[in-house]
Amino acid sequence: MSVKRRLYLSNILMLVLPIVLVIATSACLLLIYQGVTGVRGKPQPPMNNGETIPARLDLARQLSADLTEAEGDASRFSRLDDFNGEYAESGLRAFWYQGNRRIYPAQLPAPVPDGIDMPGEGSSALLTESYAIYRVPAGAGMLALIDTESKLDPGGRSRQQLYTGLFLLAVLILIVVATNRLLTRFVFRSIVNPIEMLAEGVHQLRDGNLTYRIRYVKQDEFAEVCRDFNRMAEQLSDMVEERSRNERSRRELIAGISHDLRTPLTSIKAYLEGLEKGVASTPRMQAKYFATIKSKVEHLEHVISQLFLFSKLDVGEFPLYLERVELGAELKRMSEAFAAEYKPKGLDLRLEGTLPTAIAVVDPVQFRNVIQNVLENSLRYTDQDRAEVVLEASETDRTVEILLADNGPGVREDELARLFDVFYRSDDSRKRTELGSGLGLAISSKVIERLGGRITAELVPSGGLGIRIVLPTAKSTEGLPSKGAEYEKDTDY
Repeated sequence: MSVKRRLYLSNILMLVLPIVLVIATSACLLLIYQGVTGVRGKPQPPMNNGETIPARLDLARQLSADLTEAEGDASRFSRLDDFNGEYAESGLRAFWYQGNRRIYPAQLPAPVPDGIDMPGEGSSALLTESYAIYRVPAGAGMLALIDTESKLDPGGRSRQQLYTGLFLLAVLILIVVATNRLLTRFVFRSIVNPIEMLAEGVHQLRDGNLTYRIRYVKQDEFAEVCRDFNRMAEQLSDMVEERSRNERSRRELIAGISHDLRTPLTSIKAYLEGLEKGVASTPRMQAKYFATIKSKVEHLEHVISQLFLFSKLDVGEFPLYLERVELGAELKRMSEAFAAEYKPKGLDLRLEGTLPTAIAVVDPVQFRNVIQNVLENSLRYTDQDRAEVVLEASETDRTVEILLADNGPGVREDELARLFDVFYRSDDSRKRTELGSGLGLAISSKVIERLGGRITAELVPSGGLGIRIVLPTAKSTEGLPSKGAEYEKDTDY
């Protein structure tokens, strides 16, 4: 049940339940009163001696039965004398009438008048402020008990009404308090418990426990809040992990930059010192030293250029000039050009399979650089006499997949995901700094990502390394710029 419905139901019950309970309590009290006193209908006024009217009437009926069973007036008079003697101290006296004529006793006690007018037939009672009369049938006559001690007590009636009112007021207050407490517990338990769970969750996150999750099974307004809290905790955990990864990458980036700049600078410094000290004394040695220095400077320039390109791609400030191209034809042209370029360097590039005919939106220059970076990587790390790369391509309704698989030594499976990290090199290649800076695949990853695709590394059956590139086709890239347009960092695929 939702909290809103609980509040609505609680407000209704807060009004209805006390009324129902008060009515039920009053009815029960009335039934109890009638059961104890035997009075039906209008309640009788209280008497000052605390006796009840039905008790006196029962006493009169018992005496009437004795008189009916007695034989002769003498026997009846004797029974009446005994009764009056027994109850004389209680102020109770018996009288016997036949019709309107009093048979017993001969004289009425004060303050009872001689004439008693009690309309109706059967048993009845008359209360005045001076006495009380109880009348019951007795054979052919009528028996009356006159009680000068029992009389109408107006003050007692007022007190009884006051006590009854106070009692009902106390019952009403008790019912309202109990109902309020019950309904408050019914409503606020469903509010306080989730709030306490959320507070505990906040404390756990504050203390650094980002794995804490709230388990809330009820389907009410707090369910969505708890789900949002869990999503927030998950996002915080991801953000902290991402920050840790970024910090680790930053340290590795600084270490990589320092290494890749220090190594050629150290060589340049050594060769310059050799020239300065006359180690290269012959023109031939000097030319060799100058050539080496020039090579190291070019290497530094290449590293700095690659680093600049990566930083621009990383922050999305490097523009891409997009064109709609048929990837199959583009791959064929590139493979032919690269095959001729890399064959003298010791790499054989072979195009296999049916080429896709799908149209994709790419920056041809940067796409060519991506393929070239993969080929350079295969050439540098091959352990064969000649490196060999097989290029395959396939297409689906929405994507084109390109696989470049080499015959190199490959890498460990746990290193596949890190190959695209900046300055990352596998453990074996770390010892061979001349193999490269580790920026090529990182730049390729950023370019493909900017083109709306993805690039992954995998191990191929031949044991080498495979680089898989997935690009969206033109069908899934509607709204992209036309040929030659500049692709800025806010372009949304």
